[in-house]
Amino acid sequence: MNTLTWRLLTAEELTRVYLNEMRRDFPPTELKPLSMVLNSEAVGDSHTWGVYDGETLVAYLLMVRPQGATVSQLDYFAVLPACRAAGLGAKLLAALPGKEAGSDAILIEAELPEKADDPAMAVRRLGFYARCGAVDTGWTEKLFGASWFRVLTLAAPGQPSMGAEDACRALADCYRRVIGEPKWRQYIELYRPDGTTAQLL
Repeated sequence: MNTLTWRLLTAEELTRVYLNEMRRDFPPTELKPLSMVLNSEAVGDSHTWGVYDGETLVAYLLMVRPQGATVSQLDYFAVLPACRAAGLGAKLLAALPGKEAGSDAILIEAELPEKADDPAMAVRRLGFYARCGAVDTGWTEKLFGASWFRVLTLAAPGQPSMGAEDACRALADCYRRVIGEPKWRQYIELYRPDGTTAQLL
């Protein structure tokens, strides 16, 4: 880890990562259009970390953190294929809260196995996040009428885990700031562990 360098990607670098890496690492149904990704960064709603070994990219992490938000949301994260299976992903995720200065927590949306196209993969992802210290809030989220997720949190350095309701309220606030008041209420649904709908904002 001491030999790796984290730095924010430029629009040109992010475009290359999207075209050469993200299109390989994520199915089309999970991947936002490149124009949307670039516009989000241009207006200050998101940023992308590139992790390098010398001049070689080994991983990337796309973060949503609109101005005024109190948390950072992990949008896309992948270790490049040549660097996988060596524990690097877990180390980077553990280091991420320390890179997101000023965030109260890192929020993660992990696909709900019961609703996933590949339940086994969804279970493995949840296991990976748990091993990295992420706490499952017990809340679920339905996005744009189709995709279901569990809401997880990674604590900020030296801080306890954010409470479940506070974390989901902060997540709702991120969506409100990014897509606007009418759309977030229409397309983002949050549910408590007992299955009841939560109106948080």
